[in-house]
Amino acid sequence: MSFMMGAMQPARIRGMIINDIGPEVDEAGLDRIKAYVGKAKPVTNWGEAIAQAKEINGIAFPDFTEEEWKDFTRGIYRDEDGVPMLAYDPAIAQPMADDESGAVPPDLWPLFDAISTLPMLVVRGASSDILAPSCVEIMREKKPDLQFVEVPNRGHAPTLNEAASRAVIDVFLEELCV
Repeated sequence: MSFMMGAMQPARIRGMIINDIGPEVDEAGLDRIKAYVGKAKPVTNWGEAIAQAKEINGIAFPDFTEEEWKDFTRGIYRDEDGVPMLAYDPAIAQPMADDESGAVPPDLWPLFDAISTLPMLVVRGASSDILAPSCVEIMREKKPDLQFVEVPNRGHAPTLNEAASRAVIDVFLEELCV
């Protein structure tokens, strides 16, 4: 979405922080997401919700503490009279179920090229299966001033509260305000 907004209204965008996504989506990650989006069984309590969040997202956050899992789970579920409910529109699963999926646009490189003059920071989880290192390499070739950080022990997508994320985001935002 930020690529589209930046391409349509570049004067309104001062800079972009891109969290573990790029002009291409790695098929491995897309297949993983297709395997669970819209297919999670309902849970009846927060303990079950945390267990489900760990099962689905454990690979992306291998070093989370129990407290971090609680916080993460509260961010992806909403409370409906004491019962956790996933906090996303279930209709998001419909394009994912289609073999000829329209869930991810096939080519966002023209949009990336259109926003290449904007200051940009890309944050990538070191074990991300969505943003491939080869995609980041092409992004950096096309945009030599692209700022980049790879967050250790993270898949898709870093929470952005990791020390490595916060440090580079703080510097990026400071530079935008100069």
